[in-house]
Amino acid sequence: MSKIGRILASSIAASVVAGTAMAGLLVAPAQAAETAAPDTSAVSDADFDTASDADCTKKVKVGNSRYKGDIFHSYAKTVVRHNHVGIFYTTKTVVEAPGPKSKSQARTAATLNKCGPVYKMYVKAKQTTRNKAANLAYNDLRGRFYDLDFNKNKVNGSIFLNCSELVWRAYKTAGIELDANGGTGVYPDDIKNDGSTVIYSTRR
Repeated sequence: MSKIGRILASSIAASVVAGTAMAGLLVAPAQAAETAAPDTSAVSDADFDTASDADCTKKVKVGNSRYKGDIFHSYAKTVVRHNHVGIFYTTKTVVEAPGPKSKSQARTAATLNKCGPVYKMYVKAKQTTRNKAANLAYNDLRGRFYDLDFNKNKVNGSIFLNCSELVWRAYKTAGIELDANGGTGVYPDDIKNDGSTVIYSTRR
């Protein structure tokens, strides 16, 4: 091929690449709008573990819930057993604060593994109230660093969140206090044992 031919071929190829890239830019917004859905980015299970389940002998899948706004409760332990909770943004999507190594975030319930037993429960309230709590958890409480101030997580005014604080705050904003014993700190068992929650499923 002559020098002029090579130059022409190179120019044509560059034009094709540029055109393809431009087409991708034009198409991307439409695709993004079409596929907009809860952000459950693919991350390994290890990144979502409650950083305190090292002594876990068996993990089970959380699975889908009956209603939006439902809560799951699972086993977790460091020095003492303290357990873990999360809230369903949709019946298929969970919002949780996994532990110190991760920010609060959403995850697909069908692929979320937690230490058993895993309890699923609904809150005795109108569905509009449960929806409000779930929406707040997803829209306002994701992306927060973990709160290690457990015994004051209801009153510390922190922008950080641990698992029970996230669920408690979501429902507190919706007008329901999920804390069986009151006090300045709310723990997973306080939510599970509150009179407003009803267990309907147990996975071991």
